[in-house]
Amino acid sequence: MKLFYSSILLISLFSCKQYETEKNCFENGKEKNTKPEEFKLDSPKEILKANLSHVKFSINKNFKTYEEEVNDYRKIMFEDDENAWNKRTEEYNTKFGVLRKNFGEQFLYKNIQKENNNIYGIGENQFGYWLLEVKNSIPNAYYLGLSNFTHFNNNQPENFVSGNKLLAYGSFIRISEQWGYPFAPPIEAVKDQLVFEINLDKVRKDSDKDRFNDLFEKLILLNPNFADTDNDGISDFTDINPLYKSEKSKFSDLYSQIIDHDHNNFDFSKNNYSFTGYFSDCDYFQKINPTHVKVLVYPEKERFNLKSDYKLGMFPDYIGKIKKDKDSKKFFINYGSGAGGGFVEAVYENGKWILSKQSTYAI
Repeated sequence: MKLFYSSILLISLFSCKQYETEKNCFENGKEKNTKPEEFKLDSPKEILKANLSHVKFSINKNFKTYEEEVNDYRKIMFEDDENAWNKRTEEYNTKFGVLRKNFGEQFLYKNIQKENNNIYGIGENQFGYWLLEVKNSIPNAYYLGLSNFTHFNNNQPENFVSGNKLLAYGSFIRISEQWGYPFAPPIEAVKDQLVFEINLDKVRKDSDKDRFNDLFEKLILLNPNFADTDNDGISDFTDINPLYKSEKSKFSDLYSQIIDHDHNNFDFSKNNYSFTGYFSDCDYFQKINPTHVKVLVYPEKERFNLKSDYKLGMFPDYIGKIKKDKDSKKFFINYGSGAGGGFVEAVYENGKWILSKQSTYAI
């Protein structure tokens, strides 16, 4: 009798899992349109309150305002002198050559300091600002905890690292009103002409010794106390999909192939500090194993737990559920981003997927 009830329980659990997979991964024609979250203007008080305790700041009126910084940037962007562009590019490559050698194109480099045999840098990527270090020929990057509401000026102190302190010049900023693609959001300063003083003891803290500092792991919802968040035997630092244990299955392979298709011109799989991210409750999607890019796949409920990034572009792409054709030989998946969208037509033949991507709108 005990064996009978155990069998019934296993069947029930399997049936429940099948139902959840079907609901979360496949369209059934009953999906409700989700209303986008209303735009909310963040108050200066909220922005300053969100600043982390290891970051102190003071005002220096001798520095450029955020508006002046933006005007300088616009002048550069609209400059049509090819020689000036080439000279500026050459100067950038020369100045930051050693950082590019160690970190590649994972960051936009803002500053560099050489001290004895150590090299320090400030880099910016989709997540915000980082301290870059090369010590004993080993490169490490530490997320500073400054992604929301923060802008670093082009001109920075020459010697910005001293002991356990980092100095930087910039502003706290916010999106000032609603916007829509293809236009960038209007941004304004809420606290301007700032000197940031950042405690590097807090920044360098890496509790699980996986080479991702705690501040970064908390930002992207990895476990800062366990070097292998998904327990798949691969360190978070090198794992292609660190939030979920990857598996090889028909529909996980389909999602992997769709993502690889978007990145097949470049191999970003070795970029430790950059990811492409998605939101999906589909376990096939969550357990993907792409070849060309590192991914973070979050359940839909985590969409509002992640801190919003006011620089935009953090996770701009959307890939939807699977729609079965009537004869079950073709499958369709919607995709979209700020640049447009459409659908992927997928046919499964001889154990392989054949994909055709169709654009239906562009912005």
